[in-house]
Amino acid sequence: MRNAMLLLSTTIVLATGCTPVQEKPQISVGAQPDVPTNWHMRVTATDRNAIDRLPMAWSRARAAVPRRARAAVAAEGVLLDPTVALPKAELPPGLYYCRLLRFGGRAGFATFKPDFCTVVVNADGTAFNKQSGTTQPRGWLFTQNDTRQVFLGTFPPERGGAAPAYGVDPLANVAGVVERVSGFRWRMVLSRAGGGALLDVYELVPVTPKVPGAVPAVAG
Repeated sequence: MRNAMLLLSTTIVLATGCTPVQEKPQISVGAQPDVPTNWHMRVTATDRNAIDRLPMAWSRARAAVPRRARAAVAAEGVLLDPTVALPKAELPPGLYYCRLLRFGGRAGFATFKPDFCTVVVNADGTAFNKQSGTTQPRGWLFTQNDTRQVFLGTFPPERGGAAPAYGVDPLANVAGVVERVSGFRWRMVLSRAGGGALLDVYELVPVTPKVPGAVPAVAG
């Protein structure tokens, strides 16, 4: 299988009234031609087992939440309810705010400010890339069923450089699942958590361009 790098650049302009123009991150997609559309053909045995064990990972993570953090977990509502998985789980192409929620580690439970992620559909499939932040998983999304997508990707090297193709370096591999939890709100649960944590969950919310001078809709 041959590897290539497809570099796409885009600028999303968000403005309200006289707010200065703000540039958003460039979209870079690590593309692999001839990517199989069936994720079962790509996933390693280790990652397949990790995906199958995600319900157990959820149980362990929630059980380990310290008392002081239980209210914060409850405040996230359906986002952190592992039983919620709505139909039409496929992430539409575009730019997303992606906010990390981490179970375990030193804090027991922690949330971080949103970074940017992109979903790009090209001839090779649907690519997911985290564009900012210290941890940047990137790879491919595959449809498992109407309520779940499977993510197979890798982490770029800590010292910089391109991320290896999925399956080349077991230490770089990461897998996960994507589920829709409400209207335009998704979550990605990864098979590997950073910082010695038990579970990493990303909230994915589309970045909606705002039109200068537009009149906000009034709720009825």
